[in-house]
Amino acid sequence: MKNVFGLVFGLMLSFSSFATEVAVIDFRGALLQSDKGQAAAVEPRKQVRNMENQLNSARKELDDFAKNLKKEELTIAPEEYQKRLQELNQRDVAIRNMAANMQRQAKQMEQELVDSLSPAAEVILKDLIAEKKLDLVLNRQLSLYANAGVDLTAEFVKRLNGAK
Repeated sequence: MKNVFGLVFGLMLSFSSFATEVAVIDFRGALLQSDKGQAAAVEPRKQVRNMENQLNSARKELDDFAKNLKKEELTIAPEEYQKRLQELNQRDVAIRNMAANMQRQAKQMEQELVDSLSPAAEVILKDLIAEKKLDLVLNRQLSLYANAGVDLTAEFVKRLNGAK
């Protein structure tokens, strides 16, 4: 890990002798904050909310099942208890899989949204780079520190919103 930071720092130092204008931008965040991004995210958000509701419902059913099993533990036959305990564990695994699939689907929907908005945004970003005469643009998440004056995300979002 230290080697990676050292390499990045070294590259930045070597570029600093050539680069006179540097900026950072949160490209993905800007796309999702833009008016088009917000409008395009309405349907995926509904789908995610529906999946979350299904997951919460399944978790509540599992919790109720576990509470009932705990109440009946001493009053049912050991074989029946083991059978229900196994069912409880199977349901728990199914819910964990459902949650993992939901997260995977949500990330996939977000990536598809970003991919659909990227071509037009890249044109706007290239214009911004040319206008500002930037030599180096870094992803904001990759920088350890960036002065607010070099963060062009807000201006990029404004331009995205201005482009119809």
